[in-house]
Amino acid sequence: MHQESYQVRVLGIGNADVLSIGRFHQRLGLSRQDCIRRILTAPSILQTELDIDSAAEMVSVLKSADLPCDLLPQSESCLSPPERFELAVYISDFTHITAFITDLALFTGQSSEALLGCLRKTPAIILGSLSEAVASELITRFSKPGIELMKSCSNTAKYTVVAYAPGGDQSLIAYYRDFGLLPAGGQPQQTQCWQLTDLSLQQAQGLWQKANELHLPLVIHNQDYYRFDLLLRSVPADAQQQQSISATLCSQLNIPLHLHPRLFTNLPIILKRSAAMADAEPVMNALVAQGCSVTAEWIGGIRFNLLFDNISDAPVQRARLEKLCTAIMGRSVSFRETTDGWSVKADANLHQGLWIQYEAGQSGIHCRLMRNDHE
Repeated sequence: MHQESYQVRVLGIGNADVLSIGRFHQRLGLSRQDCIRRILTAPSILQTELDIDSAAEMVSVLKSADLPCDLLPQSESCLSPPERFELAVYISDFTHITAFITDLALFTGQSSEALLGCLRKTPAIILGSLSEAVASELITRFSKPGIELMKSCSNTAKYTVVAYAPGGDQSLIAYYRDFGLLPAGGQPQQTQCWQLTDLSLQQAQGLWQKANELHLPLVIHNQDYYRFDLLLRSVPADAQQQQSISATLCSQLNIPLHLHPRLFTNLPIILKRSAAMADAEPVMNALVAQGCSVTAEWIGGIRFNLLFDNISDAPVQRARLEKLCTAIMGRSVSFRETTDGWSVKADANLHQGLWIQYEAGQSGIHCRLMRNDHE
């Protein structure tokens, strides 16, 4: 009598990590790399042609490693979905950054130093080649207050290429025109931001390759990751209108009422950082209808210089800040003493700026982020 064979299917990542997965790859008859790849692209098949007892035993082993799995008859087809996703992260609050790095390091097996280099970017791409199911699991697993994870499929995402011609450099502009780039609207003459939007990954990479061969600065941005700072620029002077605006700020942005008087007298001010446009638009529309001036600024191109003030014990604090800036910027920066404090021409992106600001604050040092706008 013919005995039916079985296959073991992994359904997701569960609570497993790369290190625990690597411990039993030989038992599965797979290389460590292939074992990890199959699990990160679940649902997929890990082992085939097993009798019922061996298949059940293997399922038990995998579940003991916190991997959700089941067994299927060998005759049943199970193909891993072809789309592959990557995970990116925006960090607007660095309060939980240590726990996030620790969790991510335990999962991936990467060192904290390697993850530090990754998280300097805005947004930071932390994992790739995932199935959509696994990507969604990891978003739930690693998200923390102020740390937003999002997924994108590179085959279907749309991309924008961005380049700058500082001071209106005509030689750079000529190249950008040849590439088909167009000047971004509302840009001052001295910045000359050029871009082309809604490209496939292949089109964007083709333009990047052309620019790279000519040593021209061109950056690719995945539009799935676009996030915006929501800026309140002005409010009506009428007290009754301001009460209505306060109600909106409380209900839609959870900004405490006692902060509103100070907020209204210190405009422009950022109401919400790193917001998706779908989340920002309802708030913007409500505030504009109440007479406010509100804008959403794409954070991908924003750069900051730093100003440290309320310094005490200057030699010790300066050494500490220089070490901090070097770690987060990935390079040394120059400190210049001014009447307002220590000025640093950092050219930091949003992650780097907010991270330095947070860590300096932990030492009792105030750090102001000063927009440099590519000038």
